[in-house]
Amino acid sequence: MQTACSPAKQVTASSEEIVQAITNDNWVFVADRALPQRGRSRNLTGQYEVRCSRDTLIAHLPYFGRAYSGPITETRSPLDFKTTDLTISKEQNDKGRWKITISPKDYREVQSFDFILFSNGSAQLNVQLTSRSPISFNGSVKPGK
Repeated sequence: MQTACSPAKQVTASSEEIVQAITNDNWVFVADRALPQRGRSRNLTGQYEVRCSRDTLIAHLPYFGRAYSGPITETRSPLDFKTTDLTISKEQNDKGRWKITISPKDYREVQSFDFILFSNGSAQLNVQLTSRSPISFNGSVKPGK
């Protein structure tokens, strides 16, 4: 029996399931730490993630950093968007490490999402933006639904 104080069981995917999800372009990056170019790193609470499927990218990430230009009244994170017009390049090395670059074509604020995904579930993301300083995230990767 689970009570309000007991930890929830965390279901983790096997290495094979993660590799299959990456191969099929159907995975989710879950961010747990933000590392802005300037300032201190921050632990993230809440559900911050990037969902990748073969033809869609949905990003819901916070942004901490410097804007070089942009609308003054912007209240939404520049990393909170959905696109279906994107390019994906993918490389795998022999040790289970994937380097994936995703570039949205119809969302000019983001130049690229550069992921490093490991078959053990750990992951990193570096985001290059057009008019803001870069930001990185640490987290995990899991199969998409």
